[in-house]
Amino acid sequence: MKQVILNSVKGMIFLLMWSFSICMLAQNITVRGTVTDNSGELLVGVTVQVQGASVGTVTDIDGAFTLPNIPSNATLEISYVGMVSQSVAVNGRTNINITLTEDVEALEEVVVVGYGTQKSKELTGSVASVKGDQIRKIPVPNVLNSLAGTMAGVTVNTRSGEPGLDNPSIFIRGKNTLGNNAPLIIIDGVPRDGLERLNPNDIENITILKDATAAIYGARAANGVILVETRSGRAGKPTFNFTYNAGFQQDTRVPNMTDAFTFASIQNEIETLHGRPAIYSDQELELYKNGTDPYYPNTDWYSYITKKFTPQNRLDFSVDGGNEKMTYRLSLGRTFQDGHYKYGITEHEQYNLQSKIDANISKNVSIGLNLRGTVLDGIRPYNYNDIYPHIFLYHPTWFPKWPETDYMAPGRDNDNLINRVSANEGYRRSKSKMLQSTLTYRINAPWLEGLYLNGSFNYDYTNNLNKIWYEPSFVYYRDENTGEYTRGRTGFGADDPSLTVNTRNNDMFLWNVMLNYEKQLNRHSITGLVGYEQMTSNYDYLLGSRSRFVSTKIHELFAGTSDRNYMNNDGSAGESARINYFGRLNYNYAQKYLLQFTFRYDGSQNFPPNKRFGFFPGVSAGWNISEETFMSEVDFISYLKLKASYGRMGNDNIPAYQYLTAYRFGSNYVIGDVDVNGLNALNVPNPDITWEIANTFNFGIDFYLWNSLRGEINIFNSERSNILTKRSAVIPEYTGLQLPDENIGVVRNRGVELEISYNSKFRDIEYFLSGNFSFARNKVIFTDEAPMAEEYQLATGRPLGSRLLYKSIGIFKDRDEIQNYPHLLGAQPGDIKYEDVNQDGEINSYDRIRINETADPEIIFGLNAGLTYKNFNVSILLQGQENANFLNTTDWTTSLSKGAGNYYQWRVNDHWTPENTDATMPRSSESRGENTQASTHWLINAGFLRLKNVEMGYNLPANWINRIGLQNCRIYLSGNNLFLIYDHMKEIGYDPEVPSPWYYPQQRVYNIGVNLTF
Repeated sequence: MKQVILNSVKGMIFLLMWSFSICMLAQNITVRGTVTDNSGELLVGVTVQVQGASVGTVTDIDGAFTLPNIPSNATLEISYVGMVSQSVAVNGRTNINITLTEDVEALEEVVVVGYGTQKSKELTGSVASVKGDQIRKIPVPNVLNSLAGTMAGVTVNTRSGEPGLDNPSIFIRGKNTLGNNAPLIIIDGVPRDGLERLNPNDIENITILKDATAAIYGARAANGVILVETRSGRAGKPTFNFTYNAGFQQDTRVPNMTDAFTFASIQNEIETLHGRPAIYSDQELELYKNGTDPYYPNTDWYSYITKKFTPQNRLDFSVDGGNEKMTYRLSLGRTFQDGHYKYGITEHEQYNLQSKIDANISKNVSIGLNLRGTVLDGIRPYNYNDIYPHIFLYHPTWFPKWPETDYMAPGRDNDNLINRVSANEGYRRSKSKMLQSTLTYRINAPWLEGLYLNGSFNYDYTNNLNKIWYEPSFVYYRDENTGEYTRGRTGFGADDPSLTVNTRNNDMFLWNVMLNYEKQLNRHSITGLVGYEQMTSNYDYLLGSRSRFVSTKIHELFAGTSDRNYMNNDGSAGESARINYFGRLNYNYAQKYLLQFTFRYDGSQNFPPNKRFGFFPGVSAGWNISEETFMSEVDFISYLKLKASYGRMGNDNIPAYQYLTAYRFGSNYVIGDVDVNGLNALNVPNPDITWEIANTFNFGIDFYLWNSLRGEINIFNSERSNILTKRSAVIPEYTGLQLPDENIGVVRNRGVELEISYNSKFRDIEYFLSGNFSFARNKVIFTDEAPMAEEYQLATGRPLGSRLLYKSIGIFKDRDEIQNYPHLLGAQPGDIKYEDVNQDGEINSYDRIRINETADPEIIFGLNAGLTYKNFNVSILLQGQENANFLNTTDWTTSLSKGAGNYYQWRVNDHWTPENTDATMPRSSESRGENTQASTHWLINAGFLRLKNVEMGYNLPANWINRIGLQNCRIYLSGNNLFLIYDHMKEIGYDPEVPSPWYYPQQRVYNIGVNLTF
C-alpha cells in the first residue's frame, strides 16, 4: 500500500511541476470592439475574457470593450446572461465586432430517445438526462453510483462499497411491481449489460425515459429505460487527452461496539439475572478495564482488521480527430481499487478500451464502427460474505494473536479473522472479458430528400471465469498449564484443499433496419420511422471441481485427486431470441403544436406461442405556448410548454419457459444393479403466462424564465396489471401444494417530479444552481392474498413490501406492569411492551400492523451547485431521501444474549436492568431470540441528506502551457460521500443506504487528479 501511495504522489508532483514550469512567449496586441444582439442593440456589461488567462473586461455603456497587451493568437470568451456564449479567435485582428444570440441552446439541445434523437423543445414526454461531464466529476468506479441525486425520478441506493461488487439498486419512479423492477439499459442503441463498468470518460450523456416515450421498447419498457450514448470523434486535428487521478477510500460509518469491560459486564449480568454465578470476577473486570495484563485484552476487531484508508486510482488516455470525411476516437482506461482489510487480498482491476470511427463513404452513404472491450479482474477471500458478520461477532476479550507471539489465536469456530480476510482459507478469483461491437450504416435516398435507411449490426461476447480455491486453515492452541502452543485445525471447513472452476460464455447478435423520413413543408414538420429488429443470444456453462490436493501450492484441477468420489463436473447451455417491429411518427406545426405516436409489436420467447406477441402503443402531445403571438408581450417567459403522454408498456423480466413443465436430474435410482439418474419436476406450468402490462399517463410543464431559470414539472400515474403472483387465497401456503405464478396482480403508482435550474453571471463569476425532487407512492390494488384475521393486516391497499410489525409502546418496568397489560407468553420485566391493537386482551399475531414505509424511499431529492471564477471552478452535489425506514431485527444485532457475539454500544445504552427500570432498550437475555420480534421498536428512519460530491479545479493559464503544445491543464480535487448533513442513524453507526452493518460499508472517497489536453 505504501508503494502505491508513494508512486501516486510522485506522479502527481511530477505533473504539477511540469505544468507550472512552462511560460509562453507571444506577440501582444490591443484588441477593440463592440457587442450587440440580433437586433443590433448594443449590450452593456458583457464579459470579454482571454481564454485560459486572468485577463478580461466588460463592455461599457456603448457596448464597447478594449483589451490591451494580449497575445495575437489568443481566443476571446464572450458571455452574457440570457445569451449564447461565444469563443472568438483573435488571429492577429485589432478590431472585432461580435453579435450574441438569445440563449435557447438548452431548448435546441439534441436529446437521445428511442432509436433516434429529438430537440429538447420538441419533446412531448418525460425525459431526464445527465451529461458525461457531470458523471466524470464523481470519483467512483461504478457509473450507476454517480447517478444518485442527479435526476428527478431516478432512485439510486448504494448497498455495498466492496470493490467490484458495489452495484446499487436503481429504480425509475420507484417500485411498480411485485417482481423485477430493474430498468432496461440501452448502450449505443443496443440492450446490453455492463453500464456499471463503462468508462465514465467514454460517456457522452445518459438519458432516462420515464413515461410513454419508452413504449417504443415494448415488452421490456415498463420499468423505464436508460439510454447511454458514448462519445464520438470530432473533426479537426488530433486532440490527445490524458487524465490521472489517485484517491483514498474510507468507510462512511462504523458501528461502535462494546469494549472488553462492558462486554464482560453484560455477560455477568445475564448470568446473575438467571440465578447463576458471574463468569468474570471483579478483579478480572478491572484487568479488562485498565488493560495492564496482556492476557486480558481489549480488542477492537474492526480497527485491527481494517485499514483507515484504502487506495484507488484511475488512468485514462484518449485521442480523437478527423475531417469532413471521417472522424475517430480511441480511448484506453485502467481502474484499480484495493480492499480495506489489513491482511486481506481483496482487489479489483478494470481495463476499458473503445474505438469509434464514423466515415462518409459517399454523399449518400455513411458507416460507423464502434468496438468496446472491458476486462475485469477481481479477487476476494474465500469466505468474503462472512467477514463482516464475524468482525462484529468476535468478542473483545479474544486475542488476534497470543501475547508476545505471532501465533494466531482461535476465535469464533476456533477460527481467526486473519484467516478469513487473507488467502489462508483460500480465495475467489473472477475474470471477465467483454467485447461489444456495433456496425452502423445510413443510406440517403438520392431521389427523395429526407428519406433514408439506417440501422446496425451488433455482436457482443462475454467470458466469465471463476476460480474458487479452498484450503484448510490453522491457529495455535495454548495449554494453560504448560504455556505451550500447538498448531491445529480451525473449526471451519473441510480438512482437504479443493478447487472449483467454472466458466460461462455469452454471445448476442442483434441487427435492425429502419426507414426514416423527414419533411418540412412551410410551417408543417413531419418525421417518422418504421423498423425491424431481431436478436439471438446463447450461453454455455461448464464447471469442474476436485478436492484432496496433494499440495496447496498448485491451484489447478489436474493436481487434485483422481478419485471420482472427490470430483465433480457440470454443464449447461441455453439460447433465446426476440423479434419486433416498431415505429414513430412526429408532427409539429410552427414549433407550437407537437404530436408523437410510437408503437412496438414485440415478441418474447419467455411466453407460449399464443401469448408471445403484443402491441405496445404510446401517444404524446405538446403545446409550446410561448410560440403563440399573445405571448410576445410577456417578456419574462422565454419558453413555456404543456405536454401529456399516455402509453402501454410491458415487463417480461421473469424466468423464461414457465409455460412448460421443467425437469432436472436429481436423485439417483438403482435399476438392475445399475445406478441411473432420476428426473425431478421443477415447476407446475402455466400455459397462459404473459408479460405484465403498464398503462402510464404523464402530464408536464416545461418553462424557461428570464433566460436564466429553467424548470420542468411532471405528474404521473401508472397502473401495472398482469403481475405474476400466486393465488394464496385459493390454496394457502401451509397446505404444501404448489401453484404456478399467474398474471393476476395489480399495482398503482402515482407521483410528482420537479426539476429546476438557474444559471447566471456576476462580473467574472459564473454560477449555476439546480435541484430535483421526486415523490412516488405505489399501492397494491389486487393480490390474491389469504384472508387475514384483521382488515388492517392486508397487504392490499398498501405499498409494495409493506411489513407486518408489532407496535412497540415501551418497555415493561416490572411484573406489576406485566400483570396489568396484555403481553406475550413468558414476558419478563425489561421486555418490549406491544400494543393490544385489536383490544382482545391478548398479544398475538393479530396485533401486528402494516407499516407503509419500506427500505425504498418515496421521496428523493438532489441539489447541484457550482461557480466558475476565471480559471477556478467548484461544484457540489447534495443527495437525499425521505419516507423510508430500516428494520433492524437480526437477532445477532438486537440481542444482548450470551451467544450473540459482541454487543453494539447503542443496544447497551439505556437497556433495562433492575436498577434502570425506565429504560428505552430491552433487557439482556438468555437466548438470541428474545425481544427480537419484528416490531416498530427496531424500526429506524432511513431519511438523510448527504454531501454526495464536491469538486474543485483550476485550469493553468494558457500562456503558461502553450509553449510545449498543451491546450489545457486542469488540476482538481474531489470527494464523494463526504459526510451526512443529517440522518437518524448516527448513534447506531449505520449508513442509511446500507441495509445492515454486516455488509461491506459504503465508501467515502478523497481524490486528486490532473487532466491534460494537447
